[in-house]
Amino acid sequence: MIIPENREKVKRKVLSLINKVDLELKIPEKKFLLEMVMGMLMSGSCNVTEIARSLCEKISIKQTLKRLSNMLGHDHLLGICNSLCLSESSAKIDDQTILALDGGDVSHQYGYTFEHIAKVHDGSCNDFKSGYWLNQVSGYNPGSQETFPLLLDIYSTQEKGFKSANTESFKLVSKVYEKVGNKGLWVLDRAYDRGEVLRYFMDRNLHFMMRINDSRSIYVKDKRKSIKEAVKKINRRLQFGHHSKFGKLRCDLAINSKRYEVTLICFKDKRNKEPMLLLTNGWIKSAKELKRRIRGYFRRWGVEESYRFEKQGFGVEKSTVRNYKRIKTLIGTTLLSWLVLVKINESPKLKENVLKEAKMEKTKRKQRPKFIYYRLLKGVQNMFKGIKELFRFRWKRRKKNKYRKSVAKLCPLFPENANQLGWLEVNA
Repeated sequence: MIIPENREKVKRKVLSLINKVDLELKIPEKKFLLEMVMGMLMSGSCNVTEIARSLCEKISIKQTLKRLSNMLGHDHLLGICNSLCLSESSAKIDDQTILALDGGDVSHQYGYTFEHIAKVHDGSCNDFKSGYWLNQVSGYNPGSQETFPLLLDIYSTQEKGFKSANTESFKLVSKVYEKVGNKGLWVLDRAYDRGEVLRYFMDRNLHFMMRINDSRSIYVKDKRKSIKEAVKKINRRLQFGHHSKFGKLRCDLAINSKRYEVTLICFKDKRNKEPMLLLTNGWIKSAKELKRRIRGYFRRWGVEESYRFEKQGFGVEKSTVRNYKRIKTLIGTTLLSWLVLVKINESPKLKENVLKEAKMEKTKRKQRPKFIYYRLLKGVQNMFKGIKELFRFRWKRRKKNKYRKSVAKLCPLFPENANQLGWLEVNA
């Protein structure tokens, strides 16, 4: 297939997603999202200047930059992008799906004038820097080995109305719970080992697997014990792979004078000195189910690639936008851009054509990485290199009418096609 047809297909993917929230968006906002998403895919950056340059408009970049900066102030677009991504990805969620709730950060070390900037823990260098906190929910299907985004949110401890990190996390979990119920297995790191978080999940009967600290107390046969004492009596006789074994213990967890049935798992790998302590809801007898949940927890480390993709693929930390509302809108457009790559991944023919444009050395299917979105993003960037014009919907009326007449002359048998272009005239 020739390259111009592939370009048009990619743009149609973006347009079809934006049209699904047609009632919630005004026409200027639709055009803005279309330009921002295509600009991010073409430039691989959140820098508004790079996005404006990639649009290839026949006006000065200064004018394009001014228009995009004004539209970035519509911070409600973050909620629209989140709802669209959740509605599109919820069909993939079943009982075997891994749902990873993970916190992250966007650090701007020298962003002293950024609005509502706070101190965050930068996990890449294990130090505190200036920036904003992120919350993300990503999904992973073990059968298809596909990672897909669900929700992404940004918050600051310095903004007005901030309550707690738990409240911000519960907002995302409640949205997923309202959409899919108690499907899937939630996996959480030990940073979420808090009484409020555990109570929130168990009151809603959500299946979860959480790594916990050994400072907590549990009840074993109505006797209160510390986890350190209880772990010593767990017999790790169940084999997990070639290097690992684990054991289980039925116990109760007391939170605010209410007891919950939980299963404590002690997982020991020969390559590690200390055992790993995991907690899951309910009393589970089946060793097969326990292995599935342990395997699901280890998938969380692979899902964390999502944050790296947003930082390296779209350059979230390289953005120079200082207004907090505009930063929120940028985060929403990165989520929508990743959703476009998911849609390309679901189209086999278009996916192969985009992967060919990526021009990677390892092209065989066995050699391809499981997290394929880096390659898809590189393929889209190469596909749109050297274009002279991206969109025609900002043309003046006379120029549009002249273009429609030229299309009608080229297709004399089907002149009605020239009138069906609507407000979007794509240029392949």
